[in-house]
Amino acid sequence: MISFVSNHKSQLKMNCQLCQEILEAYQEGKLPAGMMTQLESHLETCDSCKKLSEIQLLANRVIKLEKETDSDPFLATRVMAHIERLEDERLETSSLGVRILRPALITMSLAAAVLFGIMLGNLSRPAGNAGMVPVEFALINDASLESVDFLSLE
Repeated sequence: MISFVSNHKSQLKMNCQLCQEILEAYQEGKLPAGMMTQLESHLETCDSCKKLSEIQLLANRVIKLEKETDSDPFLATRVMAHIERLEDERLETSSLGVRILRPALITMSLAAAVLFGIMLGNLSRPAGNAGMVPVEFALINDASLESVDFLSLE
């Protein structure tokens, strides 16, 4: 676009659309002298183009400052140290009873859950048959069972 503008500068009349198209080249100083004077006179008379130019200049300054700003390499370390300090203060202010009572309650609830599970497991089988072995199992002769090697050959 700049080459088109520089080649046909005498034929073009400055309007808002053309101004907005070549505004970036103007701010970078890449426009020929004739176009630069036309653009400057248009910016003096047109408020909307002047505001757009000011916004672009401000944005370019912010971007330039962002590129020049050095990051603080120890920021994360300081933030984490502050968080740890706050956690330590919170732990120090908690009472001794809470620090001892909470683990004790957790241990007792786990023991109660295990005991309850054992009791439920014992309810499923009758107490009278606990020591009896079914007749089928009692009469099994282990010596007469076929070996696995014999079965695997078939």
